[in-house]
Amino acid sequence: MIFPPKFKVDDISIPHLVTIPYSHYCELARWALDISKTEYREMKYLPGYHINIVGKLRKRKEDRSSSSFAGQESHQHEGRRKFSVPLVAMPDGRILKDSWEILEKFVGQVDPYWKNLLDNKLGIALRQMGYFHFLDPENKSMLDNILRQTTIAERIYWLFFGGFIKKAMYKLMAISKDNIEESKKTIFDIFDEASERIKSNPSSITKESYFTPTDLAFCALGSIAVFPQNFSGNVIHMGNIEDFPTEYQNLIQHCRETEAGKFILSSYKMKRLIT
Repeated sequence: MIFPPKFKVDDISIPHLVTIPYSHYCELARWALDISKTEYREMKYLPGYHINIVGKLRKRKEDRSSSSFAGQESHQHEGRRKFSVPLVAMPDGRILKDSWEILEKFVGQVDPYWKNLLDNKLGIALRQMGYFHFLDPENKSMLDNILRQTTIAERIYWLFFGGFIKKAMYKLMAISKDNIEESKKTIFDIFDEASERIKSNPSSITKESYFTPTDLAFCALGSIAVFPQNFSGNVIHMGNIEDFPTEYQNLIQHCRETEAGKFILSSYKMKRLIT
């Protein structure tokens, strides 16, 4: 395909999910739509290329993301919410603004304690960790694998603007060695807390005896700490873990060995509907 598809909200008959396909926040929204068996179309874009498209969809302030956004890490201005993904454009013209609104619309309510912890701690820490490795020139194979799954126009765009976008993303997400170490501690601490919950209740990190919307959110946002085989419902393939940098492999192995990591892997195997 030469260009990624575009659409007009007035012309759609089913929900359209707008994503950066490997994003764990986008995976949360995608899984919510899949598990609810909602018919939808996913519109996938490369970082940077998505800005003009998403900005037009979010031109009204009331349609801008109300949850974590790239730039929160560095205390960037609230205007960054205009370019955040995911979002769902509905056939009636509404915009579902973020992962949480999408999850709660199609699946159900999330426990407030875990919602805050996942959105403002785990999600952000893993976003920093992922992009730290994804953007590192020494790990070029990770980026090349992503680019191979985009359109020709996006690859040309990245050829000319990729260097600028990388610098902007490092600044937006406050990516540095010190911050990455702090993010790693946050990830391990939250996985430890979730593990303690699961030890006492193998069905859920909540007090319920079934797989809840809160569990779905934890598994989706924690997915890039363990990389289950069918991550993203196979919308995008992240490559072989063995080809990841050693530091990232070590983090993944550590998280996979926790009760929380095992819960995510099991949930992806048993609960992750692939359309």
